[in-house]
Amino acid sequence: MAFFLLILAVFALLAALLLLAKAGARHRAAASVGSGTLFVIAAGLVIATAVRIVPPGHVGVATFFGAVQPGVYEEGLHIVNPFYSLEEFSIRRTMFDFRGAESGGNGRLGSAGAEIVSVSADSTPLRVDLGFPLRLNGPIAWKVFQRIGPQRAVALQLIVPAARSAVRDAVAGFTWRDAATGSRDKLAARIEARFRELVEQDLIAAGFPEEEARQTFTIQPVQLRKVLPPNKVLNAVAEKIAAEEDLERQKTLTQIAEEEARRRQNEGRGVNNLFAELPEGFSPSQIREVLGAIADKTRAEAMMKAVETGQVQVVVMNGAQPAISLPPDGG
Repeated sequence: MAFFLLILAVFALLAALLLLAKAGARHRAAASVGSGTLFVIAAGLVIATAVRIVPPGHVGVATFFGAVQPGVYEEGLHIVNPFYSLEEFSIRRTMFDFRGAESGGNGRLGSAGAEIVSVSADSTPLRVDLGFPLRLNGPIAWKVFQRIGPQRAVALQLIVPAARSAVRDAVAGFTWRDAATGSRDKLAARIEARFRELVEQDLIAAGFPEEEARQTFTIQPVQLRKVLPPNKVLNAVAEKIAAEEDLERQKTLTQIAEEEARRRQNEGRGVNNLFAELPEGFSPSQIREVLGAIADKTRAEAMMKAVETGQVQVVVMNGAQPAISLPPDGG
């Protein structure tokens, strides 16, 4: 757009000069007015092309007929060479997300591509859903543009390949169970370290000094959201857990049944021992009276113990069943 306005300014200036050159003596005044107007239009167009605005959170990198100019223009209004072209670079915190179904990514910020599939140490493919937050160091943006290209090229040629390689290299050092559960924090830290290393290596290969390569991006902790094995593995794990739970339930029920059988067996053995100890020759009514006397004796012993411990204060004997008065506090 700026270059187009500059071309219009050149045409307006040429038209003004041509008008003055071809104006006769009789039309000199009118030609002067017309050429003056064209001069004003040309000057306005030149000024319009020289005024540039860099939006918030960005820096501008200037090129002069394809040659990148050192340094950057900060956000705000600037008066620049009308022949400069400005390439904008975001210096805000940017999240490169790898999530969802396979889409290949389009290189735009925040749309790095699909979740990454990596193979664990025990040869299990894992779907890794994560994000890489980072921020470009503004003063170095001109060199990034010169050595790599515009921001879309930086995403496609540098950030996305390094991120995918870092995930695959890190996941290969963990079993799928550790990666998906107990060692997620270690996995995230290893992915971040490997990503940082790969980005710096690529920048050095592009011609950056080692110290400058480390300062080009501020890389923040990786946000690891999901690490999942294939569905058939998840189903097998779920079935195994369900089978283990069912086995534990069956063991519990068996233990309860065995305890109940032992209790009934002990009760039956006690009754048999009781009848075995009775003298022979007793009639059924006499056996009933003996059993009743044993029960009365057991109740009496229990009541005496309650009285001795203060649990019962008053006992009123009224026929076969005694009336019991408890302490006021219900103890």
